[in-house]
Amino acid sequence: MTSLYDAIVIGAGPAGSAAAATLAQRGRQVALIEKDMFPRHKVCGAFLSADALPLLDRLGVRPEIDRFATETISRGAVHLPGGLTVSFRLRLPALGISRRVFDDLLARKACGAGAQARFGARVLTADRVDGRFRVAFATPDGLTELEARTVLGAWGRWDALDKTLDRSFLRGGRRFFAWSRDFCNEEGLAGSVRLYLFRGGYCGLSRVEGGAVNLAGVVSEKVRRAAGGWEEVVAFARSENRALDRDLAPLAPGPIGYLGTGPVFFTAKPPVENGILMAGDSAGVIDPFSGQGQAAALASGVLAGETVDAALSGEIPLEALAREYAHAWKRRFAPRFAWSAAFRSLMLHPGAASIAARTGGERLIRFGIERLQNLSGDRVIG
Repeated sequence: MTSLYDAIVIGAGPAGSAAAATLAQRGRQVALIEKDMFPRHKVCGAFLSADALPLLDRLGVRPEIDRFATETISRGAVHLPGGLTVSFRLRLPALGISRRVFDDLLARKACGAGAQARFGARVLTADRVDGRFRVAFATPDGLTELEARTVLGAWGRWDALDKTLDRSFLRGGRRFFAWSRDFCNEEGLAGSVRLYLFRGGYCGLSRVEGGAVNLAGVVSEKVRRAAGGWEEVVAFARSENRALDRDLAPLAPGPIGYLGTGPVFFTAKPPVENGILMAGDSAGVIDPFSGQGQAAALASGVLAGETVDAALSGEIPLEALAREYAHAWKRRFAPRFAWSAAFRSLMLHPGAASIAARTGGERLIRFGIERLQNLSGDRVIG
């Protein structure tokens, strides 16, 4: 077994597996450490925008995805509580695919390329010692330590490691919580994604592979506490938005049930912490309504992998790796977070969104959606 890895990647979601696959495909010795056992269900909007597809081709996972009956999504609508609906079309179709399937395919691709994966392993510490990183993780078999020249953090929205690193985003800002719920096949939702606003949150409906329906949403901590459980949160949302109540009424519950996660901090985070290169939600959670979460995770994972490979190849000094990655990440993703934050005030305050729609017309809401897509290379047309 390799005693010193080129890279240790913490987290095997889209960002982590993309980074591990990128490095392994270039002959690097990579350890991929994931706390869960795959495949597993995960809270997510399950929406893969069109600009993610070239990345899937680059990683070589597109053929495996095409073998699943993924949903092709070409149109959408935003439903405001007052009854106004703003419809839009995607110029390039997106895909609906569950994280249970998607993450497993990506992790398998990374392993097939040569990454050494350890599932069911929770990382406890990731410290830099004498110019190397020492990563300690726990499994049912006990405690293990690995060493590497570089470490990539892709553990998601929040983890105990964030507290260990004393990350600044934990010390301020509003906290949100996210949930998802599965339903059985519903032909009326074929080819579309629907967003619903309510006080303190929003949610979306779309289909995934096999026609199953995914409901996913976020809600403020205040509303979450007042409502109680997730079923009560959805009941509150339905009472606030008639379109959501109408669209959920005919759906039969699926076998998975409610899944919840939190806390979620909608903010960009430092892309490097203590020398660890952050990717995906570990570098910042972009608002789900943008539809760019998974595509951004893939892109940041590939970026992290390529930057590490450049440093290991001597194209950039290893001591400059953190600085080079931070600059590259900010150039690539900072505009998305800035515009997403600006548009968030409308999504989380449906009263303001309704006023904006009445005074500025549907064009204003559609412009906001289009702008979010344009920042990532896709484009929404009316």
